[in-house]
Amino acid sequence: MTAFKRKIFYLSGFDPRGARFYHQLYAEQAAIYARNSGHSLAVSERERAGKANSVWRISDTATGAETDFVFLGWDDVIRAHWVRNPAELLGRSLLAYWRFVRGMDWRQVRRFPRGSLIAFFYPGATAILLPLLLGVLLWLAFGLLLKFPWDFLAATATTIVIAVIIVRKIESLWLLRFIIFNDSFARAVPDPGIERRLDEMADEIQASLREPFDELLFITHSNGSILAVPIMARLLSMNRGKMPPHFAMMTLGSCIPLIGGRRDSKRFHAELTMLANGDFTWLDLGSITDGACTALVDPCGSCETDARPTLHILSPRWFKYCDPTTYDARRRNKYEVHFEYLRTFDRISPLDYIGVTSGARPLPASIAAFTAEN
Repeated sequence: MTAFKRKIFYLSGFDPRGARFYHQLYAEQAAIYARNSGHSLAVSERERAGKANSVWRISDTATGAETDFVFLGWDDVIRAHWVRNPAELLGRSLLAYWRFVRGMDWRQVRRFPRGSLIAFFYPGATAILLPLLLGVLLWLAFGLLLKFPWDFLAATATTIVIAVIIVRKIESLWLLRFIIFNDSFARAVPDPGIERRLDEMADEIQASLREPFDELLFITHSNGSILAVPIMARLLSMNRGKMPPHFAMMTLGSCIPLIGGRRDSKRFHAELTMLANGDFTWLDLGSITDGACTALVDPCGSCETDARPTLHILSPRWFKYCDPTTYDARRRNKYEVHFEYLRTFDRISPLDYIGVTSGARPLPASIAAFTAEN
């Protein structure tokens, strides 16, 4: 007989890789978790569920817990917004940066970790300013050896090669696309595809509230946390501002304040205020070593209300659950650090992602255990 039954709805960040990548990552980390914890986990094959979603199941034979994992697909929407033309990417990036800088409430931005501000601006610096500066310097250098236009052509070709290597190495192009998408989202640019998908996601979660699960978790990562705001606003509207006690939301590596900090994001502010006044459990987990999120910043800090749901803003404290040598090696790759929320470590944290999503302990109990331990 099943001791504990859970259902998870997972919403990824601005990542076109889709369910296949996340299922493989989960299965790999579950094997590591099982080895380190002594639990025996079984992760099923991935199956399609409708046009966009995928599902798999996790069984913990040590506790009898079972989890239905629903991957809320929106990678097709992401690919539709994935700017490929270099000239278009450059032009839209410049406009998006201009609107962010002009529209941000800098009193809010001062609360962001320094690493988050660096991560926000360095794509523009490395993909736009650095090539321009490098091109000028190389043109001057080649001008000592070659005549026009050969000096200009040599400088341009060399700049392109070096710039492509640099931006690919540090994932600048991915971040530029992230900034372009979120600029449009902040301004509520009409997009029937996104609105339809958000409606579908909210309806699916709502329908599961009536199913016999001991726990229902809505887990988002990265840019998925921004989309979680309108989804939760829909759910709160359907449930008169109060979610059932077995429901909870986890935002991992959240960047909600990126949109909340813009003065022109009127619709998003209204939806975020609904969350601030809502009645539900919310764990916002972010590490200051992750520059791609706004760690330890109140996600509702831009709301003109002091009301909050049962909100826990915590750092995962990875250093405490990882051997020092391993931890230093893992944090060097800034891109991969953003995905550490989805991985397990040498020692099992009460908020270990695999443990929280597969074990028999409800999220509030895991939060309490983590708080007591830290």
